[in-house]
Amino acid sequence: MLLKTAIGEVSGLRYMVDKLEIQSSLANRVLLSTEFITQTNALETELNHVQQMLTALDNPIQVNAIDKITIKLMQVRDIHGSIKNLAGANVLDDIELFEVKSMALLASDIKKFLAEAKINIVTIPDLTKVIELLDPENTRIPSFYIYDIYSPSLGAIRKQIKQKKTEIEQQRQENSINLPSLEKELEQTRYAATQLEDEVRQTISTKLREHHEALKHALDNIATHDIMIAKAKQAKAMGLCKPTVSIDRTIFRKVFYPQLRDMHQEQGKRYQPIDIELESNPCLITGANMAGKTVVLKTVALSQYLFQFGFFIPAAEAIICPVKAILFSLDDEQSELSGLSSFAAEMLKINHIIKSAKSNHNILVLIDELARTTNPYEGRAIVTAVTNILTEHHVRSLITTHYSNLGTSCHKLRVKGFMENHASGTITKENIGEFIDYSLVEDDGITVPQEALKIAEILGVDAEIIEKAQAEIVRHKETTKE
Repeated sequence: MLLKTAIGEVSGLRYMVDKLEIQSSLANRVLLSTEFITQTNALETELNHVQQMLTALDNPIQVNAIDKITIKLMQVRDIHGSIKNLAGANVLDDIELFEVKSMALLASDIKKFLAEAKINIVTIPDLTKVIELLDPENTRIPSFYIYDIYSPSLGAIRKQIKQKKTEIEQQRQENSINLPSLEKELEQTRYAATQLEDEVRQTISTKLREHHEALKHALDNIATHDIMIAKAKQAKAMGLCKPTVSIDRTIFRKVFYPQLRDMHQEQGKRYQPIDIELESNPCLITGANMAGKTVVLKTVALSQYLFQFGFFIPAAEAIICPVKAILFSLDDEQSELSGLSSFAAEMLKINHIIKSAKSNHNILVLIDELARTTNPYEGRAIVTAVTNILTEHHVRSLITTHYSNLGTSCHKLRVKGFMENHASGTITKENIGEFIDYSLVEDDGITVPQEALKIAEILGVDAEIIEKAQAEIVRHKETTKE
């Protein structure tokens, strides 16, 4: 999977990508073409590069060089098309030659500033030969021109053109009968100059072709530095951490959902990060509605994707095991299939997940409110069956559910939920979120929070509904005792 594909599927990922201060369209294209990394060594290398740049941002001398690099990155254009033409034995036109010259000069400057900052992430090739070819007069000006120095014959013909123009102007003032003949000679001379210029372009393109691989590598590596600087600045600004790559476990300490946290901060509201550990088996999370179970899944999904696309993680600490794929069934991201009920669409998604789990254990499965659209009796049975299958195949999974006391031996957690003493002041529908404790605790199957009616009452739901619902709860308890 490429990052540009994941952006459309993973909640919160576009927000993180949009927050990157990418300087060039080149780097943006390269970033979006980033592949989902599954190899441990590749992940460690990518994260170490971000860390190296992040460390540099704390050093005044290095920051000064990075600022210079950033200015140069703003001027970089994506010239893969011109380089491709060069590799294909095509003759470059003046615009393409200008693009190559400009990029070579920028690459040379960036290479120099990187050396000043002692940043060794990826090497930018030495393009001195390219610069010498396209800047024979050593002006270091990025504009391109077919200089006379390329061809002595061309220089001589251009002098002839200048002389003939002067002569024609004089003859025109004198109304000379020789004017048509002189103008014809001028056009012939211009044509000869054009022929020589084409020969020069052919010669330059042929010589440049020897350097097309170096040019391509320079372009790619410039983009890499642009991306690494952006990732490092984002990590610093948003308080992200470098995750440790693991082979068997995933642990998040104070992990948060950046977009939601930023929104809460803008509104002056409290945001509560959470701790969670994922073993090589399913984990069930229960809790009342409004308790943030869906946000937990989205946060884990986002963090895993960020990790495997080489980003730092929105957490205080993180140890993450890379997976081959992330499969999820989230209610607000469900694609309704034509002609099917929501339950049928969900079951087809779950069926795909189970088939994948049976064939590849190294996946991460995230399911929100499994079997939420069917009756409680069958819903509990489906949750139990799916969880037991995932347990049998040792699939790292996180499943939220509103069913309690399920007949499965998997790890169970519960969101603490509504706590009247969690914040100070009077509880209202505007601030009720301040009184919810989003911490995850072990679910012993005995303590079952019953807070739905309390929340409904705070939200101003009709008192008769609350009263009759409470009476039904009492009746059910008495019937159960009998």
